[in-house]
Amino acid sequence: MARFVHTADLQIGKPFNWAGERARNKLQDAREEAVSRMGKVADDYDADFALVAGDFFDENTVSDEVVARTCQRLSDVEVPVYILPGNHDFSGTPSCVYRRDLFRRESPDHVEVLMDRDPVPVGGDRLEEAEAVILPAPVERRNERGDPTSHINADFGPTGVVRIGLAHGGVEDFGAGEATSRIDSKRAEEADLDYLALGDWHGTKQVGPKTWYSGTPEPDSFKQNDPGNALVVEIGGPGEEPSVQKVSTGTYHWFRKEEALQGREDLKALERWFEQIEDPIHSLVRLELSGGLGLEAMSDLEALKERLENLVLAVRHRGEVRPKASEEELGAIGSGGYVEDTAQELRSVSEAGGERSGAADRALQLLYQFHREIG
Repeated sequence: MARFVHTADLQIGKPFNWAGERARNKLQDAREEAVSRMGKVADDYDADFALVAGDFFDENTVSDEVVARTCQRLSDVEVPVYILPGNHDFSGTPSCVYRRDLFRRESPDHVEVLMDRDPVPVGGDRLEEAEAVILPAPVERRNERGDPTSHINADFGPTGVVRIGLAHGGVEDFGAGEATSRIDSKRAEEADLDYLALGDWHGTKQVGPKTWYSGTPEPDSFKQNDPGNALVVEIGGPGEEPSVQKVSTGTYHWFRKEEALQGREDLKALERWFEQIEDPIHSLVRLELSGGLGLEAMSDLEALKERLENLVLAVRHRGEVRPKASEEELGAIGSGGYVEDTAQELRSVSEAGGERSGAADRALQLLYQFHREIG
């Protein structure tokens, strides 16, 4: 029997350059901490070993400090860890992070980086004595074309043991057009594998009865594809169907909210959605807003967005909500003189359309907010 943890795409050292300093530091720390969470899952489920299906590091150029801290965390994992190079930490270069003197010196003995395609015994020093065998498909170049698992067939590696393929790349039904590292989705069946552990797709996904993507253990984008998990896999013996259990490992929650705002009710619905976020300090939000609101409602929207930014870890904004002044709101800005003249002129520019209309809408909104603050 073999019981192991399947994870991938930790991408330790990922820069998150779009985020503010506070959010960036926390997200980077969480990716390093995912190593410790992998060890905890292995301990909680009495796993025999752990597999990392590529992109353990985000780049071969990650800093020595990141490498040293990561090796220390690996030292605390109590089971053997097998790491496969992926397209981010590809192996076919002298500057590969796994060839770095620091990694070789600090990496604990129970960690093995699978830099070549040779079968690797698990539970024994020799293939003949092993309880299971790992059949690796390391990625040698960042943009490597072809199927990296093409060498794994029914005659590759020993039989009579649990056979586990380990690879990094996309399967046939992901994406469109020509893709790099395209993996045959039927590889497990054709190569008599008991399990094929895949990385590269950042969400948890079953491809076939014996083929899974674990996804990244710590979410890193606003894609709603079930990230933030590790898989605990148990195989009773050669030829038996694997039992796969998904275990939540993520720390931060990434929410994507798309909304077309046309009036007060839409704005209230957005506020209710915001209030339902259970753990805002561990949440990131991507707001994709469109539509148009009156000037007062726009001011309330800006206040809501400011409140959101003060509570959650980070907010990314997409789209634009256009302010549209009503007759009543225009009348409230000024009842004569240059203020009313300015408001009417801005409204004329807005209604005319063209490149200047957006600027006119925003100017009206600022004028209305100023009037409200001093009124």
